[in-house]
Amino acid sequence: MLESVALNQTRFNVPGVAPDNRGVVLGKQGALLFASVDRLVGFFRIFCDESSMDELLPKLKIHQVRTPLMSREFLVLYAASTSYLVDRTSRIAALLGGLSFTGSGKHFVKYRDATSPLGYDATALFGEPADFVLYSDTFTQGYQRVKDVEFAQLVFRLSPRRLPGAPSDDLQDRELLWLGVRQGLARSTLTYLWRNRVRAEAAYVEPADTAGGVGSFGQGTPFLLVRTHDLPARMLALFSEVPGIEVFRPVGDNVVVQVGYRHPLHLPACASVFDKERFYVFSGTRDAVDLLKSIPPLVPATDLIGGGFDLGERSEPVEHNTREPDKLEVQLKLVASATARRRVTATLVPWVHADRLRKLVYALPPTMLATYRVAAVTEGLFVIGDQGIDGLPIGDMFQEAAPSIYVPLGMEFYPRVGAEVLTDHIGGVNGRYVVFPRGGRPLALEHASFESLGRRALARLEVDPRSRDMRLPPPRATTPATVVNEELSALPLWGFASEKKPG
Repeated sequence: MLESVALNQTRFNVPGVAPDNRGVVLGKQGALLFASVDRLVGFFRIFCDESSMDELLPKLKIHQVRTPLMSREFLVLYAASTSYLVDRTSRIAALLGGLSFTGSGKHFVKYRDATSPLGYDATALFGEPADFVLYSDTFTQGYQRVKDVEFAQLVFRLSPRRLPGAPSDDLQDRELLWLGVRQGLARSTLTYLWRNRVRAEAAYVEPADTAGGVGSFGQGTPFLLVRTHDLPARMLALFSEVPGIEVFRPVGDNVVVQVGYRHPLHLPACASVFDKERFYVFSGTRDAVDLLKSIPPLVPATDLIGGGFDLGERSEPVEHNTREPDKLEVQLKLVASATARRRVTATLVPWVHADRLRKLVYALPPTMLATYRVAAVTEGLFVIGDQGIDGLPIGDMFQEAAPSIYVPLGMEFYPRVGAEVLTDHIGGVNGRYVVFPRGGRPLALEHASFESLGRRALARLEVDPRSRDMRLPPPRATTPATVVNEELSALPLWGFASEKKPG
């Protein structure tokens, strides 16, 4: 039976317990009792998510114990450095149906709760033979040790659990990923990474032959280990679905876990369990752990891609006649254009259609006639309108491929060079137009040969001269007026001197 501890109590029946600076009864060790391994793993999973295992690992012991009824449970012992640590472990254990105790040696009394804030003490000690004795408010029972379970062995034997959804759903944090590739897919995988410009380093590794639930990749055969940087999401989804390729995400300096899986424990909180000189690969697909003797020295993946080099005997050098190298020249061609048509700014009217052009001149407004310019060539009349020649729907239409360079409508130059290169090559702009008629040689038309269409199309008007008819009298002769300027007197307002009357 148990009794609540009073404030400032100094004498206890359970050996090895005493009040701490908070007045809480605390022994040298804390003890947690779990009925199954699932609850045991659940405790460590929650504890690792909240804090590091370094608080428990120095004196941590996990015992599988047997009750008098021959049922087996798990007893966890750890160093009770402070009551704050025991409070935290007691709270987590209570969530999973576990019981919390404190004490030392083999006697452990129930840890404090809301009923007794300072803790408990046993009214009498258990006298029967047992490896551990637990004193609770409902029972006092002895337990026999069956076997010990190492925490590292527990970490390696736990199988990674698949995350909800497909493996490709876990696409965040792609800055650094690892690939485990079987030998048959090694070259293809490296080539695929190189073609997609993914920076990677790789090495062929062989898992160490270890026991204790540690498996190997491909039944102990060597495999390719690749470290990738900024792997695209589409490639991550692809590799996750390819048999023989496994994608891993680092959870520590020398520990990786397969993408799409999560270890039951928070492995970064268990860093002291892993040997810093070794490399651990947790595979969820194979439910195994590949243990490498050391972190492999990686080399750039491009160095592992063969280049087809030939080290055979070299034949004697053959003399070749020296000559000037051929010039690299590409012929400029006119081809049908697949792009949208440009604005029509010129037309070539054959001489047989000159009468039609003459009739259209009567229908054009004066402003349009003033903007059109025309030049007569052997092929016909070439009319240019800088603002477009929509008013002349006759002839072969042209558009400007470059300034002062005209090509038939719906055609373009091939290869497609820039307008400045085209102008410099053909020689447009410099006082002339260059016209490429359909199916003929290019024409050069000087700017001086063009006139306004309105001025050039207007025919000369002949005028008949006429003399004066004598039946109309000649015009009267007119006498031109004269103006006389006289000098003014001293008093000009009194009138002119010639108008003064004698007095």
